[in-house]
Amino acid sequence: MQNLFSNTLRNVAGAVVSAAWAFSLSACGAEDMASAELYEEDSVGEIEQSLMSCNNVDGTNSVMAALAVSAAEELKRWQPTRDFVVFGTSGRSEASLGPQQAIKLSATGKAQCADGKCWNTQALLDLQYDQANDKVKFPGGVTLSPGALRSRLVAKLREQQTCEARPANGGNNCPVEEHTLSFLRAERGGCDTNFFFKATQPNGQALKFPAQLKNKLQWVDTQNPYIGFQSAGDVVSIDPTFGLNATNAVSNGNCFGSCVRVSIGNVAGACCQCNGATRKFARSPWSSVTFLCQ
Repeated sequence: MQNLFSNTLRNVAGAVVSAAWAFSLSACGAEDMASAELYEEDSVGEIEQSLMSCNNVDGTNSVMAALAVSAAEELKRWQPTRDFVVFGTSGRSEASLGPQQAIKLSATGKAQCADGKCWNTQALLDLQYDQANDKVKFPGGVTLSPGALRSRLVAKLREQQTCEARPANGGNNCPVEEHTLSFLRAERGGCDTNFFFKATQPNGQALKFPAQLKNKLQWVDTQNPYIGFQSAGDVVSIDPTFGLNATNAVSNGNCFGSCVRVSIGNVAGACCQCNGATRKFARSPWSSVTFLCQ
């Protein structure tokens, strides 16, 4: 299976590069053939690596990255051990209690949001439950696994709690300054859409160690390729899938290029494009702010 997957990636990469290579040969002579062949081999490797590094097999990578973005946008910080808790659920919905585990916003977390509910963050947390089974799609024909999402979120939040509980002088802990995150812009990223935030102290003064904010992202998995954490001065960024966060704008003219859209406004009936098909958004059965392209 691994060889088949690798061969498929190489075929896709080869097809992309071959088109560019053919164009380049039309503009060069026979003496350039050798260098063109080297270009093709190198580029296939680069594209193959890019495709593999943005793995999103069960959809959990992009949703977890979107949770990091929504926490930054709505809660204005990354303080997961204060703002989220593990609780027991049946797996059907947040309101249905039972022996399984998922994560939800704490009272402290909700108090950070202007609406007292954190609507975008809550919409993403609702994707943990079986009510979303086989309904949430992503680019590449990926279907979200709610069970895998809640399992990973629980495991990673526990890792965050363990890390933060270690003594500061013991090494391998998760230090970070008190901070505030302010949205700056969104643009095309390495895997999908980069969201940039200005990071400061709550009083507006500069952080001494802004790169340490990565320590607060264990709950969404720092190895997750869609996290793609970057720090440059007082600016940090995350790279989730387009459509999952409130600040996404309409793309492709009047047609939204996403299989799922989280929106406080009613976009039911609006044009959408999902995996090459043009359809219309319909409100999901479980959330008034989650719309599916179908």
